[in-house]
Amino acid sequence: MKALLKITTVVAFMFIAAISMAKEPKLILTAYSEAKMLVLELENVSNNTYIKFKDAQDNVIYAESVSDDLYFKKFNLKELTDGTYFFETDGAFKSTIYSIKVENNKLIILDKKEIVKPFFREVDSRVFLNLLNLEKKDVMIKIHDQESRLVFEEKVTEEMIVEKTFNFSDAYEGNYTISVLYGDKSYDKDFVVN
Repeated sequence: MKALLKITTVVAFMFIAAISMAKEPKLILTAYSEAKMLVLELENVSNNTYIKFKDAQDNVIYAESVSDDLYFKKFNLKELTDGTYFFETDGAFKSTIYSIKVENNKLIILDKKEIVKPFFREVDSRVFLNLLNLEKKDVMIKIHDQESRLVFEEKVTEEMIVEKTFNFSDAYEGNYTISVLYGDKSYDKDFVVN
């Protein structure tokens, strides 16, 4: 049992190290309370990084796709009414959500939540899936073909590290979608078999 725990811990650290070495943006969000201003700094931005500012009803107030290697922007929030708002950055490997409160002409960052995304890697006719599931939530993995037929389904429970390999070498030609659902999020990976 101890050997299994050691191996699992080593694999988890290797997975975390691989994700941290990948080109994931460095994120700094600073609130200037009296000025009702947010300052966002991003370094090492990948081409698929998005930022959104939303209100409590999930209405998007501001959205932008960021692709510069170094990104710096000030957000003037003086015109906002009192309430709760959410600032999100969505990168290739994780999403970060800040809860922000505007009250009595002041701005306060209440909370920061990070959601690790599944990592997909293609090698020849195989797709590798890795997911660091620290909260050990139930993970549902499904594969659909191009006609939306379910060709694979598996529910993974109580696993901190979810690792799967899907071999498409004997699959029929066409498009396939691998879906990973955990928590209230869903992530898809499209794969073509020639």
